[in-house]
Amino acid sequence: MSHPHVDLLAVFFAALISLIISYFWYSRWLFGELWMQLSNGTMEKRVMALFWSFLVALVTAYILALLQALLAVTTVSDGMFVGFLAWIGFVATTQISQVIWSRAPLKLYLLETGCKLLIFLAMGGILGA
Repeated sequence: MSHPHVDLLAVFFAALISLIISYFWYSRWLFGELWMQLSNGTMEKRVMALFWSFLVALVTAYILALLQALLAVTTVSDGMFVGFLAWIGFVATTQISQVIWSRAPLKLYLLETGCKLLIFLAMGGILGA
């Protein structure tokens, strides 16, 4: 099997969009206060989380781009669909274990998984274009 072409600039941009989405999602304007209340987090933790999230987003975007290249995705809508499938199949299902095993609040799960849904849709669209 040959290695499909992955646009590294698109991967970087998708990871950057992930950082921007996370920044606003967890800001005081949207869900930052609720996130801090539910997770016992602090703003300092949030800043470090954004940094590490960017590094994780680079890996995620690359793997999503690789998957889309293997599937020959060429449109934004198809890219978003693949992003949605990746989110529902891997992210939403694995993050629910926090609720099941650690008894984390369902609201926290919905808050964090909702952000990941938006990120995967955006990444998928960017990488599919």
